[in-house]
Amino acid sequence: MQPLGGKTSKRRGQKKRSKNRTSQTRGGRGSGIVLSLFTSWQGRSQKPGRERPRVHSARVLPRSWRVAAVGFMAVAGLYGLSAGGHIGRSADYATKKISTIIVSAGFAVNKVTIEGQFRSKNSDVMKALGLDRSTSTLAFDTAVAQDKLEKLPMVRRARVMRLLPSQLHVVLEERVPYAVWQNNSALHLVDQDGVVIGNINQRTHRKLPLVVGVGAAKHARDLLSELSQWPRIKAKVQAAVRVADRRWNLKLHNGMEVRLPENDAARALKKVAELERSHAILSGDAISLDLRLSDRVTIRLSDDAASRRDSAFVSPGRKRHKPGQDT
Repeated sequence: MQPLGGKTSKRRGQKKRSKNRTSQTRGGRGSGIVLSLFTSWQGRSQKPGRERPRVHSARVLPRSWRVAAVGFMAVAGLYGLSAGGHIGRSADYATKKISTIIVSAGFAVNKVTIEGQFRSKNSDVMKALGLDRSTSTLAFDTAVAQDKLEKLPMVRRARVMRLLPSQLHVVLEERVPYAVWQNNSALHLVDQDGVVIGNINQRTHRKLPLVVGVGAAKHARDLLSELSQWPRIKAKVQAAVRVADRRWNLKLHNGMEVRLPENDAARALKKVAELERSHAILSGDAISLDLRLSDRVTIRLSDDAASRRDSAFVSPGRKRHKPGQDT
């Protein structure tokens, strides 16, 4: 019989060897997991100069190359849609749909108020606005409407405002007729800036001054402003004729002509006013008054007036001889 202690020691030895093998196996797996985590973590925080552990995996393009590829494909797709006209048609379709929804919601233009309208026609104003039943107040372009309104002959400035939900308010500053401009045989109504407002006939705007010739409309305001300081002269003027677009001749109602200089017309008009006050020169027998020279005034008389003047210098008892005849 084997001793009890020997058998026990043998079994204990076997158990110890079994435990050692088990602990070695478990310890190897545990240390492998820790090493794997450590190695992976150490590879992500690798310092410069140290080799990274090689990882056998599928090759992946860098991020910048992927972004570039996606961008190229997007641009190519958009170009294809644009070349085919799909983007434009889609945008127009979406715009129409949105406009229809807005109009159906009560934001359709159904009222237009106009302020400052005296000479402009309603039809011209509405045509410039370009309204229809599908026009919405939110989508209406007020800047474009203002430009179109200011192209009308009678409109100097325009302003268009939206009054939600369904109204447009138009403020007009119209051009004021200032003079009648005769260019060749045509008569035009002009404002103070010389802008042609429209064609007129002889019976229209009779009280407006008449200016004639090339450049007369543009320079009319300067002359008429000077004439307004001498109302007695202005009342006798029938027309102002622009000569070579440099100076003015004044045609009076009695047929007399006053020739003004190219420069300093104000001085010449002052001289005419003095002669009218002292000698009633504009109501006498003169047919022209020339003030083109600054140092003199040349007066031309009619034939009858000249004969009467010559007769006044001959004595009653003395016969007047013709030039070259012996006395």
